[in-house]
Amino acid sequence: MDRNSFDSGDWFNRIDWTGQDNFFGTGLPPASVNEPSWPLMRPRLADPRLDPSPADIAWCRGAFNDLLRIRSSSTLFRLHSAAAVAERLSFLNTGPQQVPEVIVGHLFGRGYPGANFSEMLYLVNVDIETHTLQFDGKRGKRYVLHPVHRASGATDRRAAELASYDAASGSFTVPARTAVVFVVE
Repeated sequence: MDRNSFDSGDWFNRIDWTGQDNFFGTGLPPASVNEPSWPLMRPRLADPRLDPSPADIAWCRGAFNDLLRIRSSSTLFRLHSAAAVAERLSFLNTGPQQVPEVIVGHLFGRGYPGANFSEMLYLVNVDIETHTLQFDGKRGKRYVLHPVHRASGATDRRAAELASYDAASGSFTVPARTAVVFVVE
């Protein structure tokens, strides 16, 4: 809950490399930028139900590693210039009909070294509800879940079990609080 964890020092940013604790509830963060929010923070930091268990920590680490594997699978997630970003990245789900809880980015990979996919579409849903978004320009494409999502060893199974693409309508379904990547191979 710290608005500036970078400036909060080792006490608030320490890491338990055994994965048994994450030091949630260590105390209120420094007053400099956080004091106005202390009344909201104090009861949450004291609530033991919000303290992640070792299993929660392990799941989070695994889900993050899934995302790192997705990132390393394509140079499209590491474009090296503003020109490449302008040429290769576009955002869908914009304008007056936007679903504000979902970010949708399209990466065009054809002809880009190391892209490994001709197209990628990522959806990040921060809402507590599943969302289905329809894009006319995506009808009839051959999108499939990224291979990391489909792998039997993926930690976050929500993508494989709940995310979907319907080619006939150009609709993508993304589960609550999930990041999902679809690719055209």
